[in-house]
Amino acid sequence: MASVEDTLSQVNSVLVRSTDGPYSGYSCKTVSWDDVQRGTVGGELSCWGSNITDTRLYAKDGRRLFTVRGDNWNERLGRVRSEDLALVATDEDGGGGGSSGLRPVTLRTVLTNISKYGGYANLNIDSIADETLDEHVSVRFQTTFLPVEEGEKTSLEFAPEAYNYNTMDDEDPRNLVLLCTTQGLAVQQDGKGAKKLFHHIRDEHGEVKRYWLEAESSSHKVGGAQAESSEEKEDALKRGKATSAVIGTKAIGTRFNVLMTIQVPLKQKRKKFDAFFGLEDAQVVNYCCAEVAAFSDSECYEEEEDCCEDYALDLFAEASPQPASEKKSRRKSKSGYKREKTGKSSAARVSRGSEVSDGTTWNGITVEDPARHPSEHVTATIVMYYTCSGGVPSTEDVKAAIDDLEELYRSVETSGRLGDETFNFMKSELTVKDAIDIKNKLSTQPPPKPTAPENAGVFPSNDW
Repeated sequence: MASVEDTLSQVNSVLVRSTDGPYSGYSCKTVSWDDVQRGTVGGELSCWGSNITDTRLYAKDGRRLFTVRGDNWNERLGRVRSEDLALVATDEDGGGGGSSGLRPVTLRTVLTNISKYGGYANLNIDSIADETLDEHVSVRFQTTFLPVEEGEKTSLEFAPEAYNYNTMDDEDPRNLVLLCTTQGLAVQQDGKGAKKLFHHIRDEHGEVKRYWLEAESSSHKVGGAQAESSEEKEDALKRGKATSAVIGTKAIGTRFNVLMTIQVPLKQKRKKFDAFFGLEDAQVVNYCCAEVAAFSDSECYEEEEDCCEDYALDLFAEASPQPASEKKSRRKSKSGYKREKTGKSSAARVSRGSEVSDGTTWNGITVEDPARHPSEHVTATIVMYYTCSGGVPSTEDVKAAIDDLEELYRSVETSGRLGDETFNFMKSELTVKDAIDIKNKLSTQPPPKPTAPENAGVFPSNDW
């Protein structure tokens, strides 16, 4: 089995060396900027904002994974309406996953009847929809290749982790988060520090169990929908695995390799900033900017393009359409990279994995009656998962995965980049509150650092 690092290097190598098509516009990211609302400074795009999120992907064993996407800074986006996105969910007894009553529904239906689909998670409000705001929902398409062992139906367990820069307290989340697979909907929220997102099942006693996600190899190719035979579907159901269904945009078709994360922006409690009384907004922003710069520079521990969302490299002041992060630290494939053996890639069956066993009980979200933010729009991040066994992905498979993303962007109502006027609904002038929130978050709840293995220098003995 190839390592995550070899897989990442191979994918990046294919993309960087491509001279035709859209491939060089994509690269592997160990941190994805999945932002609801980005800020502007003097009319120029900033890397900070009033609702910004880093997403990281981790294997259950702690390995850090990656997604393949376009630039984080001026990111590629599509625009749809809430009725143009499909989820697989149940409204029986307040939702909660499982197999009973699951069916495709639109995001608009879920938001309009949120207590029916999220009551299991303590949501007790009828609706969190906004007819005007939900006419514009941003969507980003991504993909990934996860290394697995050779053989049939081999798998890797994983979970995404969200770090929202504008949430300091579990009692005051910036977003309601919907984690969606073809096995159901898991309602969660932003909170203190970083939060892993898990699949949810409510058992017969009413207790909500959390589960890792699992990516299992299949016989289906890279790119496009997965049309299952009746025998294949029956086998998957017997084993408790996901089956193909419509999920995401219409052009995605029926798939089982999709993980979709939807962020619904919430209205937070107002805060006072007496420490800055008498200062002009620009003075406050510049002060916080300097503080964040000092912190972020000292904490920049990663080799990848992304460090604290690369925000320290440009900060708030005089944002440029061609940011320092793109000029200086865009990841290049390693010189002298020795290509590994080419493996077999396939569409991953994204299913419920093993139960989370951290000794805690999940008691639902802490904000039971959240209010929708009055001006921010919903965003959706849709990731196509593939596995690769026996080596690294082939050039043809990497390009097929990107061709699929390109086709999906072409299929939506509107597509472009965050800096375009079309996506002004995702941008607003950076404020004093934004600056102070981010400074406080980074200072007291910094992004997670990679952890080193225990006993890394000791060769293991047999377990028996």
